[in-house]
Amino acid sequence: MHLVRFAVIALMLLAAPAVYAGVADSAASVLKIEVVQNDGNRELGSGVVIAPERIVTNCHVVRNAHAIKVFRGDESWPATMESGDEYRDLCFLSVPGLLGTAPPMAPQGDIRVGVPVYAVGYSDGRFTMSAGFVKGLYVCACDGGRVIRVSAPFAPGASGGGLFDPKGRLLGILTFKAVSGGDFHFAVPVGWMRMLGEKPALGLVSGKGKGGFWQNVTTSSNYFLVACDLNAKKDWQGLLKLSLDWTRQEPNNPEAWMSLGRAHLSQDQKEAAAQDFQEVLELDSTHRDAGWELQKLELDLNRKLMPVE
Repeated sequence: MHLVRFAVIALMLLAAPAVYAGVADSAASVLKIEVVQNDGNRELGSGVVIAPERIVTNCHVVRNAHAIKVFRGDESWPATMESGDEYRDLCFLSVPGLLGTAPPMAPQGDIRVGVPVYAVGYSDGRFTMSAGFVKGLYVCACDGGRVIRVSAPFAPGASGGGLFDPKGRLLGILTFKAVSGGDFHFAVPVGWMRMLGEKPALGLVSGKGKGGFWQNVTTSSNYFLVACDLNAKKDWQGLLKLSLDWTRQEPNNPEAWMSLGRAHLSQDQKEAAAQDFQEVLELDSTHRDAGWELQKLELDLNRKLMPVE
């Protein structure tokens, strides 16, 4: 199994130049944003063209903005806030004079754990494109789709950039990463953008002083953010305790069982982990990470664990 998995990754890396070329047209829709804040400080971010003279970015990029400017190469345009939702961390900007074509958007059903993705943005102010996979899909107290965790890295300045699949379809907007490190990078889904775009432009809907959903983390609202932080910190006892509670509170959430499986693996409780990963596949038969973990456990436990197709 290990050899098969490494071979698949190696083939993807060899094919990367062709895949990057497929994403290139959509990547051109990602622009750099420079914000001068009310206190004179400067903030860098990214944005995605969604229509002529209109882009979407994260609200935390343009918070407290005195002036906003959008860049494409040597060209630049002044921008103004049009509307947005601070809790979902999505804001729409008006950019008079900006021409461009919006990238195609992927249907929500095409966003699955294990699919390859490309994070495109201006990390530290420089255009970057990084490859990775969808590592998790998480429920938030928001309608319109699930928060996407990816292994494709991005740095400050890429917030507001685009997450694309190999066909160049937009899956989400790059938004935040775990402070504790690891492959814990997150994008908000295009479903949120679609939903907000269908509403009348009402200005900025406040997060009631708490900012975005990911900036006010409690286990009662966002188990997944706490679990990811514990995972990144390798606090396995804490992760086990949290995951047990998570599966009790959300028994139909495959990511809750995935978290519990990882926690059991960290304690070398392979039988329990196998049951957890089987539960994941019962809830989501397309969950590739759960399948990979079960195939590895088949070798360790010397018996068939994967469901019969």
